Amino acid sequence: MKKLLIVLLVLAFALPALADQNPYLAIFLDSDNDTGTAPVTQICPPPNAAFDVYVCFDRFGPAGDGVGGGMLGAAFMFERTFGGFKLAQTNLLGGLDFGDVEAGGWAITAGANCVFPDATGIVIAASVSYLYLGVPGTITILAHPVDGPVGSDCDNLLDTWCVPSTVSHQFDGHFGVCMAPPSGDCEPISPVEDATWGAIKSLYR
Repeated sequence: MKKLLIVLLVLAFALPALADQNPYLAIFLDSDNDTGTAPVTQICPPPNAAFDVYVCFDRFGPAGDGVGGGMLGAAFMFERTFGGFKLAQTNLLGGLDFGDVEAGGWAITAGANCVFPDATGIVIAASVSYLYLGVPGTITILAHPVDGPVGSDCDNLLDTWCVPSTVSHQFDGHFGVCMAPPSGDCEPISPVEDATWGAIKSLYR
């Protein structure tokens, strides 16, 4: 219970009334930590091979805003169906983390300093290492069972994330091992939503 209260305090920042100011935030998985190339969301390693999956976030602000936003934390969970097991999980934001990404959910924080996207607009927030035992399957990103599907931006605002889809990002943001990943649920950013978000965000600058 003590850890849970710490997580909620770190992620909520006592500003629940200002939640969901950014309707665009997206989370996706990538087997490559090079943000300058297209995400790799499907691989097929040989049996008994180890591999890493990187947890990435993008869409921190209106379309065309570039690196105008960032992260103080996030919460999520994995549902894994491929044969194998988790070797390690690492928070790359630099702060504290709580929980297990496959059992009960994982909350990660950036500590005192906000983490901003790189030039491509992406933050690589965490990595999870696996050993593959030869049975194909997937990793589906789920909402944290307690905190929900949330990320905290640099203005201490909680935003609800979605998972990229072929209509929003031209790829599905879940992960497939020797099979296609499940479909994502993000929607494209519309010009009307873009203008509305920018007006709201400007109030808190």
